[in-house]
Amino acid sequence: MIHANQAAILWSIAGSDNSAGAGIQADLKTIQSFSTSEQPLHLYTLVTAITAQHSSGVDACMAVSVAMLHQQAMAFLKDAQPAVIKVGLLVNKLQVLWLADFLQELRQQQPDLLVIYDPVAISSSGSRMADADLYQAVMQHLLPQLDLLTPNLPELEALTKAAPTRQAVQQLFEFGVKAVLVKGGHDFDIQSCTDELFISPQFSYRGYPAYTHQISLSSPRQQHQFNHGTGCCFSSALAAALALGYALEDAFVLAKSYINQGLSQPVVITECSGTLGHLGFPAKPNYLPELITEDLRPPAKAFVPLKAPLGLYVIVPSVAELQRALAAGVKTLQLRIKSTDQALLRQEIQQAIQLCQQDDIQLFINDHWQLALELGAYGVHLGQEDINSANLAALQQAGIRLGLSSHGFYKLLRAQQLQPSYLAIGAVFATQTKEMGGKLQGLQKLYRYPALFPKIPLVAIGGINQSNAKAVLATGIKHLAVVQAFANAADPKLWVQQMQQLIAEAQLEQKLC
Repeated sequence: MIHANQAAILWSIAGSDNSAGAGIQADLKTIQSFSTSEQPLHLYTLVTAITAQHSSGVDACMAVSVAMLHQQAMAFLKDAQPAVIKVGLLVNKLQVLWLADFLQELRQQQPDLLVIYDPVAISSSGSRMADADLYQAVMQHLLPQLDLLTPNLPELEALTKAAPTRQAVQQLFEFGVKAVLVKGGHDFDIQSCTDELFISPQFSYRGYPAYTHQISLSSPRQQHQFNHGTGCCFSSALAAALALGYALEDAFVLAKSYINQGLSQPVVITECSGTLGHLGFPAKPNYLPELITEDLRPPAKAFVPLKAPLGLYVIVPSVAELQRALAAGVKTLQLRIKSTDQALLRQEIQQAIQLCQQDDIQLFINDHWQLALELGAYGVHLGQEDINSANLAALQQAGIRLGLSSHGFYKLLRAQQLQPSYLAIGAVFATQTKEMGGKLQGLQKLYRYPALFPKIPLVAIGGINQSNAKAVLATGIKHLAVVQAFANAADPKLWVQQMQQLIAEAQLEQKLC
């Protein structure tokens, strides 16, 4: 029987940093920052090397024998198998060969295991901690066992001998790595720090689909030297977020935010050395990175704000259901018609707009932005896959409100740059209307969003009903979108009154707090 709060197990296979700024000690601090009583994380530490170091250099490094590495791993497996393994310092070829064989055997027992390798061999101070032929052994033997590689720019060049980043990443893909996160913190000549995540079609984890993708995140460079252990902490934050069930692109946003937060409040050891602070799950919007994308064209200004809070937001499939919702007292609605009949669509949308002319009614048209624009709709709701094909400038110029669907931190960050009127987050729970392929948000994830995205109204959607609405509102989300719960209501007017009362009580409680 699994306890409700059973911990997700992670391993760190890395060197010990006696100064506690990097290595296994930094991994422990990072993992603990992401662990909560509701979603506990537990880190097992397999030591590959014992070092004598301080915040500004490494004086000595002694490799642990392969026999001892194996004994540590076998001891761990007597307790539990890991969900995620983070690999840091490997000292020599023998350690690489052992790890490659061990991971291959472990994957046979646990196919969904995720392995992250941060290929540290030289400390940030320039001290070499690994044998000169380490990377050759890594390329030949270890790469096929890795899901995610997190090199900085010098490490990427040393591994692949390929200067352009894209060529180097493609080479790593050909050797079997499924995703590569290139950390840009070592490019000291620029005022920003840009990290790039490349995902191959082979990457998949916990039901999240595999697809080819590239994401670039940038933040202003922190103008100080108190950054010992930043690379270790970045990969550990990724491991923690993935163990908590976040998609890789969301884990990337969280890890970058965690580093930004830690560097903004570092631990100062001497006048010129120190390490980043470990301050818990990032919870302020100024820690979020900027998403750099070539396919997104943000408008010159924000979309028109809502004329009233969304509150209870009912999504209906037809004008007949729209009339039923209006009669029940619903003030915010979305018309979501799944039809390709253009004549029917035009007729239904036009009729819906005419029915919702009252000043206290907000009607959003799902997907069909051309007809919404032509017929003078109040608002449009789009999925993010439709952003590039929609004429956002025309919608904005017409004064039409825009709502966008989001499924995690990455999508929220992307949508926020378009400055929409609101953002919808879902699916919170399993729903009959859409298959999320393992991407359910759940209450613990939902709880994180209001603090990081406070400027745009957030509405939760997906499987919300009268029995779970109070728990959803307790996360700090102020607006609820429903589909089936309203459609199945025996007494629609009473149901709407009860849901509106729950929302009003939650908002009053949030104000008092």
